[in-house]
Amino acid sequence: MSRVKISIIVPLFDRRNAGWRALESALAQSYPRDRYEVVAVTTRDDAAMRDPAAGALLARCDAVARTDLDPAATASEVELYRAGHRRCTGDLVFFCEGHTVLHEDCCSLIGEHFARNPDCDIAWAPRLNHAMSPLGRLVAMHNDRHQQRALAAGVFSLGANSVIRRRTLDALGGLEARYLRFSETALFHRALQRRAVIGRIRMPLATHYNDMDKGLWLRLVQDSGAGRYAYYEDLLARGKDEGARIRHPVYVHARRPAIAALLAPLLRASGAILLGAAVGAQRLERRIAYRCYVLALGCTDLAGYSRACAQQASRRRARRHAASFGSAGAGAPADASTAGGEQSLDPVDDLPGVGRANPLGQRLREVRQKVA
Repeated sequence: MSRVKISIIVPLFDRRNAGWRALESALAQSYPRDRYEVVAVTTRDDAAMRDPAAGALLARCDAVARTDLDPAATASEVELYRAGHRRCTGDLVFFCEGHTVLHEDCCSLIGEHFARNPDCDIAWAPRLNHAMSPLGRLVAMHNDRHQQRALAAGVFSLGANSVIRRRTLDALGGLEARYLRFSETALFHRALQRRAVIGRIRMPLATHYNDMDKGLWLRLVQDSGAGRYAYYEDLLARGKDEGARIRHPVYVHARRPAIAALLAPLLRASGAILLGAAVGAQRLERRIAYRCYVLALGCTDLAGYSRACAQQASRRRARRHAASFGSAGAGAPADASTAGGEQSLDPVDDLPGVGRANPLGQRLREVRQKVA
């Protein structure tokens, strides 16, 4: 068996105000260096990677998964984790974020827990919060609330507070790209359904840097809603929930394309307004501020969900439209109109070429006629 025990996967993405601390902390563990590996994951054309400090840190990593993903697209995040998963070789997989700073004894705590609990499949731990801005403090309050809820049944997250055996991760199907960041929740639902053994590490493993601008927050939450839509669609298509449940009935009603198209912009605007109110209300009353924050979170998540539903409905209409044109044109004459130079649509035609000569489609028709 390989001596590498723990794989720390660090996407150099969404670093916020943490600088290179996420990668630095992964490389500075007190755990024996030959019993853990660091897998860094990079995006394309990231100007920050030209920093000499970044190059020096990457040279110390056990592996660097270089991707062609857009560093400006928040939807790229789950693909970065998947790239790291493909490169890792450890028995335990520990996913981090570009803005989570590991504590020096992080790997030691993980190793001790799994040594004492050899049957454990997933372990989670609390996280500390670093928040300087009003929005960062709201995020910290919500993180703390989630940690309290996790005491009942556990949790699985990609944010440096959960560890999973690689064989368990593989058996559960890994992270699903279509679900975006919501894939962590989908994976946890599958783990519960298959009765995975979930344990708790009582000491914090990392500090989460919460500060970000409102625009980033809105994009991240909408992406989560879009991932939720893909996940719920798959559950409903199978006619079962695999141990999960659709949390609020509103998500069922928002699956109707007409409603979704109407809701998406309204909810997006409402979420932004409520977020601004939450940030401003902190000066007056924290409880009111947090309630506004939760409402902003719900509206923005549902906005992303509704947008994804409306976009999928639009794609389906486009496919049906293309298919109906293909069926109507299947028996039409193959020659182009001499009047307008327009070409009759044929199943072998490339649809983007409609309205102008299509040499490939014409050649395929000639071959077909010769064979006949």
